[in-house]
Amino acid sequence: MMKKLIHRIIYSPTLMTWTEQVSIIIHGLVVTSIILVKFNNISYSFWMTIKALVELAMLADAGFGHTLERSVAFFFEGASRLPKNIKDYEQSMEKSGNPNFEKLKSLLYTSKGIYLILSLFTIIILCTIGIAALWNLFNLGNQSAEFWITFSLMVLQSFILIQSLKWKSFLKGTRNVALYARFNTIISVARIFGFLIILLNNLGMIYLQLYLVIETIFSTYYFRRFIINWFKGYGIKIKNSFSIDREIFQSLWSVSWKSGLNTVGYFFTNRGINLLTAQLKNTGLMAGFFFTYQVLGFIKGFAHAPVYAHYPQYYSLIAVKKFDEFKKDARARIFLTFAIVISGFLTFGLLGNWLLNAIGTDKRLVETLIYLIISLFMFFDLHALIHGTFYISTNDVPFLIPGLITGAVTIGIGYLIIPSYGLLGLVIVQFFANLACNFWFSIYLSLRLTKWPLQVYLYDVFFEGPKYWIYRSLGSLKKLKK
Repeated sequence: MMKKLIHRIIYSPTLMTWTEQVSIIIHGLVVTSIILVKFNNISYSFWMTIKALVELAMLADAGFGHTLERSVAFFFEGASRLPKNIKDYEQSMEKSGNPNFEKLKSLLYTSKGIYLILSLFTIIILCTIGIAALWNLFNLGNQSAEFWITFSLMVLQSFILIQSLKWKSFLKGTRNVALYARFNTIISVARIFGFLIILLNNLGMIYLQLYLVIETIFSTYYFRRFIINWFKGYGIKIKNSFSIDREIFQSLWSVSWKSGLNTVGYFFTNRGINLLTAQLKNTGLMAGFFFTYQVLGFIKGFAHAPVYAHYPQYYSLIAVKKFDEFKKDARARIFLTFAIVISGFLTFGLLGNWLLNAIGTDKRLVETLIYLIISLFMFFDLHALIHGTFYISTNDVPFLIPGLITGAVTIGIGYLIIPSYGLLGLVIVQFFANLACNFWFSIYLSLRLTKWPLQVYLYDVFFEGPKYWIYRSLGSLKKLKK
């Protein structure tokens, strides 16, 4: 019985994704607690901005990562071609079946060349926009050599991370989400111990970043070997060369450039606020914001796990228009996401400063009104992100312009308003810029695509969703009693 239980856990996409998120949260609570004590306000703010810049570097992916994962899921389901837009998707008559290995192989070869170019573009982004975003902190730190070496190592890590994206996309697209999450959990646990050793020996942020470079190299190698061996198991040998399949590239490019620009807008809408906060002169307020935003991000990631773990499955179901099966599964996971994110935000808001006192640091959460606005923003953003991801299964990205405008408004008006109204003005601009479109547009499109009327959707999520988990829990209890 115990063996079966362990087997179910380690091969469950949801449970393993949750385990991965738990390890990330533990890392955040344990390691961040020590960093808060060991680093002064300037060093902590620099470290958090460096992490935001890694996400900026991932913009070089230009949307290919998500598009590639969906494309792998399409061919894994047996599709013979990729739709180029929503009209092409609606007219397609794809049937589910055995994996299309020839198309999967062509897709991999095509992606190799793409990601070589994207990796080089990463360096350009970080050596221009990245340095500009960090310049205030470089000056506050008296142009510290430690800061510059850490930045250089982060550039190297980002270059390798871009290369790893294609292997991760194939891993998840071929329904190996549980394995992916299981590996990341092991890596996250190892990182906790690695960071603790570094911090307790007062080795500083250079060694933390060096550890991340080594970890990224190892992870990329592991994912690459797994996918090559996966193909080999079906009698297909993957070579180191690359070639471009014109039909596949055209389908990838038709959505990727839109998805990429949309990702740029999404980054500046969500993480641009971090780059602007790094321009403040009040280092205490800066550090408090970064800590608050980081932990709320951990909670948001953990809440996202029930849906995130099943995206490849949903891509495949939507690809062959099995909307009823999709909705039956998605409604319960969306409810669980809501329950986790709301309870998590409330708990952290009530206990956050108490925890900071317990670890002996003078850093504090942001004031209540700012905390409330950030929490509402993250909640609505997560909901919109889920439905936007559902919709772009069609390889259509109609929310490109709204996303770019929202990002531009957040950065532009935020930059102008922050000298007079500070952090409060910045988070208000971020919230209302998204309320104008981003919070609802992708939801509207997703529900219309999957023929899910709003009133039915609300009933399914808030009534059928909890019923599913209640019945499932009762069923598990009965099995345990037996």
